[in-house]
Amino acid sequence: MIRIAAIIAGLVLIACPAVWLAAITIPVPMYRTHGFADFLFLGQTLLAIYGSVLLGIAVHLVHARRSGQPWFPVGVFKAGMYGMLAACIVFFGGASLYGIAKYGSPDKVIGNLWGMLVIFWGILSAFVSAGIALLFYAWRGPAGPAGAGPAKGPWSSPPRVT
Repeated sequence: MIRIAAIIAGLVLIACPAVWLAAITIPVPMYRTHGFADFLFLGQTLLAIYGSVLLGIAVHLVHARRSGQPWFPVGVFKAGMYGMLAACIVFFGGASLYGIAKYGSPDKVIGNLWGMLVIFWGILSAFVSAGIALLFYAWRGPAGPAGAGPAKGPWSSPPRVT
């Protein structure tokens, strides 16, 4: 039952930012051009949010696989948030450098709403990252109750005599 609830919550958390962004970025029918330009901003925002989260998770999973460490849902969530943080730093750092090089001021490119953009990017990325972590939890299953028995492997304690 917990796995089903985790799957449902994960899918809702992944889908809600896309639905909300589609509702606010696609122009109303009166102002549409009936072409690709109507959906360009939606595509850019979805790429920024979902792409940054998936990039962070991919880097985490490659690192965990190469080092032989297990994957945990909390680590997947953190990796998604670190991916968002890295994407924000690259985006705003690059835009600031471009603004300084071309116009002499970073405000000419970024403007004064960059803080609000970072906040929304962080919140929507947290939803997506939490949804992916919940799906990962449901896929792997819970770790099991504490004291489930002796572990098997080279670091386990010797068997008990009963």
